[in-house]
Amino acid sequence: MLSNAKELDSVIARLTRDPYRDLPRLVVMAATTDEPLIYSGRGGYAQLPAKPTDASELERLGEPASEDSVFELYSCTKLPAVIAGLQLVEQGKISVDDDASKYIPELKDVKVFKGFDDNDELNLEPISRPVTIHHLLTHTSGSLYTVFDPTMNRVGEKLAGKANVYGAGNSPQNLHEIPFVAQPGEKFCYGYSLDYLTSIVEKVSGLPLEQYFKENIFEPLGIDDLSFMANAKQMPMAFENSATPDGPYTIRANDPMSEKQHFGGAGLKGSPRSYLKIIRALLRGGESDGKRILRQETVDLMFKEQLASDEQRETFQRMAQLNFDPAIRKAGGKVDPATTHGYGGGLHAESPTGKALGTLSWSGMANTYWWVDRTNDLAAVVFTNVLPVGTQRVMEGWHEVEEKLYEGIKKK
Repeated sequence: MLSNAKELDSVIARLTRDPYRDLPRLVVMAATTDEPLIYSGRGGYAQLPAKPTDASELERLGEPASEDSVFELYSCTKLPAVIAGLQLVEQGKISVDDDASKYIPELKDVKVFKGFDDNDELNLEPISRPVTIHHLLTHTSGSLYTVFDPTMNRVGEKLAGKANVYGAGNSPQNLHEIPFVAQPGEKFCYGYSLDYLTSIVEKVSGLPLEQYFKENIFEPLGIDDLSFMANAKQMPMAFENSATPDGPYTIRANDPMSEKQHFGGAGLKGSPRSYLKIIRALLRGGESDGKRILRQETVDLMFKEQLASDEQRETFQRMAQLNFDPAIRKAGGKVDPATTHGYGGGLHAESPTGKALGTLSWSGMANTYWWVDRTNDLAAVVFTNVLPVGTQRVMEGWHEVEEKLYEGIKKK
């Protein structure tokens, strides 16, 4: 077990002391190759009154956060999506070099956005080369989220609601309406690539994504609470006010996600306990308790750089300045050139908190973070449901927790 567990417990208690002005909840869990759980700590509340209240009312009305609390996972959905795609590669049903339009003919008609013309209409050009499965796995297809770029926000507005990929009332056609911002292979663009990939998973496997994940990833790992479907136990979201970032959160139910058409980019809900099982399987080379979800050689590819050009690396590193690693934020956004991307997540440079070179990690928009450090034999999750992503309170708390975790494993 973690040698400084009580110290880390105290840190979490302090970080969640006031759930309306500190962190509303925080769950931290860690495992190693041989131990399914070396640390579990939690603080704050999964359920709490919408308005700030005193400690006695919180104790009476609130539900403390736990390892089994149901979080909105957002882009933590992407790791199972990548695993699903790689499973089909292993089985020879698809190849990383395949033209993805072989499975999704609509890809041939997706356009590349070049700007606005004199009439403020979209200036579009055809895709000049095939989008491959590898492009989808590495976010190098040219697809960019409309919410992460002011210009693409305008594009989304022009699409009159058709850019709603994950929300209630979506459809497969919503995805195909959104233009790319670069030609395939040019740049790292964080967008809808894995949504195309999981559409391929559904077509090739013949299973809806919910069922595919359940049968091929979750059930083999003993997971029964990760799902795209609504869950009455799901916690409300805590929204930070950008005008008063140190002020109290707005606590309310999260905007509903689609329960019908599912994609691999976002939408899963579930517990940190279950998510830890997925990443521990990667730490163990794709196997857990005798059940294998990926071969060792496939997992090794996930931890190998998969970006193919300096422009891809530079565009990924620009994104990494935002919320990829708390140490980057603490260093004023300076990104080590060793920072790159594999399959399923980014690959870290050596971090002053303790992360080793080549650690694989990613996160969800509501500040749910995970990483797999094979050098230090550590898989860990740091979960809190707060929006927007990468708030100062979350990043500072994550940095402190991560430091303590590594102090604890290195003292053993």
